[in-house]
Amino acid sequence: METTPLQQAADLLKKSQSILLCLPQTLSTDAVASGIALHLALTQQGKQAKLIGATTELPASHAFLPKTSGITADLDTLKKFVISVDTRRAPVSELSYDTTDGVLNIFLTPKVGAYASGDVSTRTSQPAFDCAVTFDCQDLDHLGSVFEQNAELFYATPIINIDHSAANEHFGQVNVVDLVATSVAEIVTDLLRAIDPKMVSNDIATALLTGMIAKTKSFQTPTVTPKSLTTASELVVAGAKREDIVRNLFQTKSLSVLKLWGRALARLRATDDGKLVWAVLNRADFDRAGATPDSLPGVLDELMVNTPAALVMAVVYEAPLGGVHVLVQTHRSVNGLKLYVAQDPEGTAHMFSWHLREGSIAEAELQLRLGVEQLPG
Repeated sequence: METTPLQQAADLLKKSQSILLCLPQTLSTDAVASGIALHLALTQQGKQAKLIGATTELPASHAFLPKTSGITADLDTLKKFVISVDTRRAPVSELSYDTTDGVLNIFLTPKVGAYASGDVSTRTSQPAFDCAVTFDCQDLDHLGSVFEQNAELFYATPIINIDHSAANEHFGQVNVVDLVATSVAEIVTDLLRAIDPKMVSNDIATALLTGMIAKTKSFQTPTVTPKSLTTASELVVAGAKREDIVRNLFQTKSLSVLKLWGRALARLRATDDGKLVWAVLNRADFDRAGATPDSLPGVLDELMVNTPAALVMAVVYEAPLGGVHVLVQTHRSVNGLKLYVAQDPEGTAHMFSWHLREGSIAEAELQLRLGVEQLPG
């Protein structure tokens, strides 16, 4: 009987000893929390796990999560510099080394003959992993520089692809893509249960519930299912600190951020059919609120919760260094990267942006409208 992708992933992780856990270039709280949870679970079992992402700077609201400092953007420290010596004509009799003034000296004594510079070669070896796990990535390009700088590693390593987006390209050897799941964290919860139902500690439960709460805006989105509510309840029973999660994610907003939200929400615009909802901000809005564009993802979160019928939500704003920037979030059924391919957006299928260096706010609004007109129905 054929096993499910979830069980295949569990079996691969059970037999693996060295695992690379990969976060998307455009970080989401769901992906970060899921990566941390699986990292904690694997190291708890005595396995070697490395959590990597192209971007490691997390919002201050994530500081309560355990092991956030363990995320790295660099695999170079795991690469080995290999010095090879051809010993076929001169077998080695003795090998020694020392370090002088920061220089490593390696001494080879042959049994017969002698060594020449042509006998020596060097190379850098890629780190070896039994498997790699990706979180919330529709394809390998979503890993950004992690993939670009280590493409050979990913082509040579079995990949477990964990996602809940219909835009996922099933690029892994094992694809755990659950379109019904509210979040990647919900899928990882099921995965840990398949590995060992007893392995969910307080910290792991807190990380997993953080991902679920963040993705569902505290269970307010229409994607919430009875199963997700049951899973959340079980995580609380397992020790998840729900109050800490809600306080850090939703109740620690500064006055400047709240002012910016107010200015954005007061300027909501929408198409007649309600499929597109957007807000417009100028530089004066940021100055008067004392806020920066870093606060804007929270504005999109508010739009998602308060306009559940919308398929595309956006903020159009005058960028601090000039031009106009468009930040977009789409419903999980909409692949925004394809919808707005003409704008060459950066990000994931459901959270992305593009920049108009010479364009106006009116031009950006027109681009948003033209994209939505391509939606069926």
